[in-house]
Amino acid sequence: MNLNWPHQVPKELAERVVQLIFDVTGNNVNFMGENGEIIATKQPERLGTIHAGAQKIMAGEVDEIAITVDEAKNMQGVKAGYNGVIQYHKKRIGCIGISGDPEQVRPLQKMAAIIVTEEIKKIQAYREREALIKSAALDIEGILVAIQDMATASGSIAVRYQQMEEQLSKTKEKLKELNNILDFIQTISGETNLLGLNAAIEAARVGDNGRGFAVVANEIRKLATYSADSVNKITRTLQLAQTAMNDIGQAVRETISISQQESSALQNVSNNTYTIQEKMRKIT
Repeated sequence: MNLNWPHQVPKELAERVVQLIFDVTGNNVNFMGENGEIIATKQPERLGTIHAGAQKIMAGEVDEIAITVDEAKNMQGVKAGYNGVIQYHKKRIGCIGISGDPEQVRPLQKMAAIIVTEEIKKIQAYREREALIKSAALDIEGILVAIQDMATASGSIAVRYQQMEEQLSKTKEKLKELNNILDFIQTISGETNLLGLNAAIEAARVGDNGRGFAVVANEIRKLATYSADSVNKITRTLQLAQTAMNDIGQAVRETISISQQESSALQNVSNNTYTIQEKMRKIT
C-alpha cells in the first residue's frame, strides 16, 4: 500500500469493487474512505469530494443510510440509493453507496462489503507472510555470513596445519642429519676406544718404560667410553623425539583432512543456504 494513502482500503481494491457492482447493475457506485471521502466512483467529477452520508457512517453516527425513490422525489439533488458501512475487526474501514431502490441494492452492498473484508484479509495475510519471509531471509543471510566466515576460518586452519606439517617434515630431516652425525661420532668413539686398547697393550709390552703411555691410553679409553654413552643417550632421546614428531605429523595430517572436509561441508551448506535465500527473494 502507498504510504501516502490515508485510507484503510487500497485504492485498487476500491476501484475493482466499484467496477464490479457497476457491471452488474449499471447504477452509480461510490466507494468512500476516511471522513467520507470518495476514493473510487463511476462519476469522476466526485472523486476526492466528501459524501455527507458516508461521513456520518464513518463517524459512527449511523451504520447505513437508505433513501427510497419516493423520498428522493421530495429531496432536491438527491437520488435514491443505499449507503452502508464496511467493518473489519469491528472497525469502520469504508463505505459503499449504490444508487437505486434500497431494497434491491442493499444485498449487493452487503455482498460487496463481504468481498472487501475478505480481500483485506488476503492482503494482510500476504503482508504478514511477506514480512516473515523477509525476516527469514535476513536470518538466513546472517547464517550465510557466519558459515562463510567459518569456512574461511576452517580453510585458514587447514593452511596453517599444512605449514606445520611442512615444518615438521623439515625438523625430521634435521633429526636425520643429527643421527648421521651421531653415527659418525659413534664410529670415531669406537675407533678411539680401539686405539686406547692397542695403546694399553703396547704399554704393557714395553713394561716400566711405558707406564706414562699406559696412563694416557687408559684416559683415551675412558673418553671413548664416555663419548659412546653420551651418544647412546642422545640417540635414545632423538628416537623419542622422532617418534613424537611422527605422532604429531600424523595428528596434523588427520586434522588437515578433517578441516578440509569441514570446509567443504560448510561450503556446501553455504551454497544450499544461498539457493534458499534466492528462492525466498523471488517469492517476495
